[in-house]
Amino acid sequence: MKNYFKKFSTMFIMLLVVIGVGVIQNGTVANAATIGEPLTSPEAGWTAVDDTDSKIVSPKGTINNYTERSHYNRSLRIVAGMNGKIVFQFYGTKFRIISEISSLRSSKINVKIDGINVDNITMQGNTSVNQALVYEKLGLPLTIHYVILTNVDGGIANTNMDLDAIHLDDNGYLVPYVESISLNKTSPILTVGDSRQLTAITTPLGLDLTWTSSNSNIARVDSTGKVTGVAEGAVIIKATTENGLTEICTVPVMPRGTDPNLEPRELEYIVNTARAKGDNTNNPGGEVTIIFHGSSDTTLSLVKTADVKDVWIGDNFTYTLVITNTGSKTAKAVVVNDPAPNHIDFNVSGVTTTQGTVDSSSTSKNIIVNVGDILPGGTVTIKIPSTVIA
Repeated sequence: MKNYFKKFSTMFIMLLVVIGVGVIQNGTVANAATIGEPLTSPEAGWTAVDDTDSKIVSPKGTINNYTERSHYNRSLRIVAGMNGKIVFQFYGTKFRIISEISSLRSSKINVKIDGINVDNITMQGNTSVNQALVYEKLGLPLTIHYVILTNVDGGIANTNMDLDAIHLDDNGYLVPYVESISLNKTSPILTVGDSRQLTAITTPLGLDLTWTSSNSNIARVDSTGKVTGVAEGAVIIKATTENGLTEICTVPVMPRGTDPNLEPRELEYIVNTARAKGDNTNNPGGEVTIIFHGSSDTTLSLVKTADVKDVWIGDNFTYTLVITNTGSKTAKAVVVNDPAPNHIDFNVSGVTTTQGTVDSSSTSKNIIVNVGDILPGGTVTIKIPSTVIA
C-alpha cells in the first residue's frame, strides 16, 4: 500500500509539473500561453524584442511612448488615430504580439503578413491587462516575413493601438525595414478613351499605395493604378507609399488615328536626340542638337557646368548637365550623348541621372544616357565624375 501511494504521489507531482509548463506533444513541451492573458516574459522557444527597437516603424499615426513598471522593459508604444500602423520585418517561423488590453484600445486591428490580410485582432477589453498576448502566428516558412498591423476601428474614442513587445523564435530576429517600388511600365502610350493598367512592384509585397495624376484633364488614374486617357497631352503618374517613397511614370496620350490599321505610336511618336558638347573643364554652357524623327514640335536646352575653376593633371571634378524641355510638347525618347574632351576621362560607374539610365555602351570617352520622355518644363540633371589625364 505504501508503495502504491508513493507511486501515486510521484505521478501526481509529475502531472503538476506538466500542467505548470504546458502539454507534452511528441516528447516535447508545448507552450501554454493564452490569448488575452498576461505573458510577461517569453516562453521556452521564444525571444522578446522591445517596442523601442528602431527596426519597428510606425509610418502612419501619432506615436506616443510611455514608461511604466507594468510594461515590458518599462516602455509601451501607442499609435493613435484611425489607420495607424505598426510595421516590422523578421526572420523566423513564428511571432507573438504583446500589448496592453484596456477599454481605450482598438477593437479591430488588421494583421497583414507578407502582403496578405490574415486576421483581425482586438486590444480592447473591459478589464485592463498589462503585457497581454493579443496575437500569435505559428508555422511560417523559415525566411524573412513582413508584418503590418493597421488600426481599422471605426470608433471615435477607441482608435488607439499599442505595442509592448514582439516575441520571435529563439533563433529569430528583426531585420531593418527597407522599402522599394518600381512600375511595370516606364512610358506607356495611350489614345484618348483607352485605359492601361500600371502595376507597382513593391518590396516588401503588398505596400499600400496612393496613385495620382499630374493632370486629370489629360489622363486620370484610379486607386489600383489603372490609367485612362482623357485628352491629348502627357501626364506624370505617381505611385507613393505611406513612407513617402515615390515612383513616377510618364504617360503620353495621343488622339485617335483615322486609319484603323495605323498605330498611334507610328503616327505621333517622335524621337529627340540631345547632344551636349564641351571643349574644356570650365565650359559653362554647351550646344544642343535635337534630331526629330517626325515633326519638330518642341525644343531642349542644356546648361553644362564643372564644379572647379582650375584643375591639374590627376584632379577629380564633376561635370553637371541640366537638360530642360523649353517647348510646349513632350520630348520623346531623349538620349544625351556627351563626348569627353581629349584631356578628360569620365568615370562611367559613377554617373548619376535624375531620370533614365546610363547606356551600357558608355565609355570613359563618351557617356550616353537614355533619358526617356521629358514633359514641357521638365528638367533632367546628369552628373559625370571626371579626371584630368593630360
